Amino acid sequence: MAILRGFLLLQAISSILCENGYFNGYYFGAASAMYFGLDHFKVPCYRYECCTVGTGKVHWIRNDVGKLESLLKEKLFGQHIAHKILSRQLGAFLLDPKPEKPFVLHISGKTGTGKNHISNLVAQARYSKGVASNHILKIIGTHKYSTLDSEKAREQLKKEVVEHVKKCKHALVIIDESEKLPEGTLNAISPFLDKNVAIDGVDYRNTIFILLSNTAGNAIKVYTEVQLEKGRNRDDITVLEMENLIQEHLYNSGELKHSSLISRYQLDAFIPLLPLEKRHVQQCAEEQLNQRRYKCGCESSSCISNRANEIANQIDFSGRFSRSGCKKILTKANLVCPLDRKTEL
Repeated sequence: MAILRGFLLLQAISSILCENGYFNGYYFGAASAMYFGLDHFKVPCYRYECCTVGTGKVHWIRNDVGKLESLLKEKLFGQHIAHKILSRQLGAFLLDPKPEKPFVLHISGKTGTGKNHISNLVAQARYSKGVASNHILKIIGTHKYSTLDSEKAREQLKKEVVEHVKKCKHALVIIDESEKLPEGTLNAISPFLDKNVAIDGVDYRNTIFILLSNTAGNAIKVYTEVQLEKGRNRDDITVLEMENLIQEHLYNSGELKHSSLISRYQLDAFIPLLPLEKRHVQQCAEEQLNQRRYKCGCESSSCISNRANEIANQIDFSGRFSRSGCKKILTKANLVCPLDRKTEL
């Protein structure tokens, strides 16, 4: 009886800590180990998200490269360069149990081309809870930072990143609208991106950093358009030629202007998101129709395709490219195919 009361007390304490953001899964386990013996160490990880890597029930960090590949194939359209970099470079990082440094990814493109979408796919492949994982830190350049001067912005960014990775080294740090940060802010995380065992007791080597930006979006669009007008196949545009284009814009005018992240070669990959054509927008629509069960009475793939074409026809295009990428697809899907609540329930 005393053991049961002790267990329930520890569980209640862990619940309070978890709800208030102070629980990382190990504190309660350590207390359980001391109170009940080592066999109880993993008990809380069945219920609460822990910083544990593997495929068992108590493992919340999966690093599932197979799932990443499937998600990219099924949910990312018109972005052959992104697919190649994510499946090969990020995939290799996820498979490495002891990486030498954190993986630092810069994604640039215009609205609706898939910046946040890719971040979500990475989260789904890495964590059991996907985008709902507590191991994800998302920072938005226009939130809190827009009113700060450069020095305070650097202090704030450093504080948030350190506190987050301290809880779990297998973290995912997403910095959205990074071009809106005060100039030089990203230099605050530069010390964390090298081959360091630990800095002040915090190990960053298993952390993924994703920087999302609109800076080179227009340049990517113009370059892609010129290449297509020359008769090149979209899929023939290479990683290297786009990387050079992006770096030039970032270092001279973007969020990485004269930044140590570039001068110290700390960025592992630059992903350019190409502007989307109608066929890509239609693929986005088809994926939404199937995913959200907006079947509209359809029993065949051709029916879904026709509905998706209706949606694509409602999107505003500038020449061959969608002005908003796939960003408005969900709203348009609701108009073309209202949600069947009975089906969803």
